[in-house]
This record gives sequence, structure tokens and C-alpha cells, in this order.
Amino acid sequence: MKKILILLLFLSVLLNAKTITATYKISYGIFGELGVAKTTLEVFEDKTYKIKVHAFATGFAKFLSSNKEEFYESYGIIKNNLLIPNKYITITNNDYKKRKKTYTFDYKKNQITLEIYEKKLITKYNEDFQKIKTWEENSSKEFSNFFAQNDLLSLFFNITQVVPSFEKGNNYTFKAIGANKENGKLDIIIPKNEAYKELEKSLNTKNKKFIVSVHQKIFSSSNGELFISLNQEGFCDKAVLKDVLIFGDITGEMINFKINKG
Repeated sequence: MKKILILLLFLSVLLNAKTITATYKISYGIFGELGVAKTTLEVFEDKTYKIKVHAFATGFAKFLSSNKEEFYESYGIIKNNLLIPNKYITITNNDYKKRKKTYTFDYKKNQITLEIYEKKLITKYNEDFQKIKTWEENSSKEFSNFFAQNDLLSLFFNITQVVPSFEKGNNYTFKAIGANKENGKLDIIIPKNEAYKELEKSLNTKNKKFIVSVHQKIFSSSNGELFISLNQEGFCDKAVLKDVLIFGDITGEMINFKINKG
């Protein structure tokens, strides 16, 4: 569920707004609803920002995933109408394990520090052979394999600023923490001809459309290609992850959107 939930937040943003919230419902073929993702962007008077995303499984997916939920957070400053991250956090929880990753950006050294904290529920036996459940904790610190000036959230909110043109046939490559774990590579593809017709058919909208490729396997979609539609405000209103296993597409649709200028 992780990638589809986070990629649904492929948004641009009105940076003079105080708070923006958007909620998405994710569904998968005959299985129906898989989960819900809610994102909140706060912009402060001192030109700093905070993005928080809460994604959680619902229905049958909630049972299968042992109450899985995920959190994504980006903190940083706003400069030249762009979000520039200082810290990016991902948290994954279920009934049996918890994992937190904290990425800290150092622009002077072109270096990103990664701190990992894990907590797992394990079963042990005492002297009387009775089961005892206990949490085992581990932590580590390392450097990311690459440097990027965006995390996944900041890039997605910056998208209409950093993509020069959405004309058919244009392709763009970016790097972001949270995308491909080896090199951060992420492509924005605006197809043409028959490929564009397929994009139109899948999204069934007249809005601005493009493809996001994160170059890693997602739900057996080998290259992780996500079809995206932007509404008139520049926000993702629909996303489709194509041809997942034998059951069709995973679809995410916006069900609530609010701007509060404070």
C-alpha cells in the first residue's frame, strides 16, 4: 500500500495559503476500498512549511495488513516559491512492528543522514514454557547513497514549478529521497500518440495528465508507473497504477479538498 498512497499526493500548492488538506480513497478492482490517505500542508509566516501525511488500510486490507498505517512528514523552508526540505520522516506501524526513518539534509556537505529506529514484537518462552511477548528495539545511523534537494513530498508539491512544460512528448528526470532507494531517480513522462490515448482512457478526464515512473517494482507493476490527473487548481484528483497482477488497476481518487487561508 505504501507507494500508491504516497504517490497520490502528487500535488502543486498555493504557497500563500495557511493550511491545505486533501483526502484520497484507494481501491483495487474486485476488492474495493484498500485504504485512505490524508495530507496536510501548513505554511507559516516565517517562510517555513510542514507537510504531514497519514495513510491507513481499511476493510479487508486492514485485516490482512494487521492494522497497517503509515506517516510521512517533510519539514523545511520556502525560497523562491519552492519547498526546500530540511528533514523527511517516514513511519510504518502495524500490530507487530514499527519502523521510523529520519532523513536530515546537509546542503553544505551535499549529504543526507539517515537514522533508523525499529521495534518488533517477538515471542519468547519462560522456564515454564509459557509464551511471553515483548518488544525488541534496534537503531542505526548511516548516510544516504545519494544526495537530493527534494524529498518525495516536497518534489510533488513543487511539481508545477520544476516541470517546464507538460506538452506531449516531454520527459523529465528528478531525484528525491523516498523515491528509488538506490539513486532517488523519478521520471515525469508526458506521452504522445497511442500512449497518450491510453493515459486519457485510464483517467477518463480532460484535466492535465502525465505519468510518474519511480523505477521500482510496486504491486507487480514492474516499473512503478502511475497515471496522474491534475485538476484546475493543480492538485491530483485521480491516480491509477496500471495492470496490477490479474485484478486490474489500483485507483486513487480525491474525496475531500480544503484550503484555509487563516
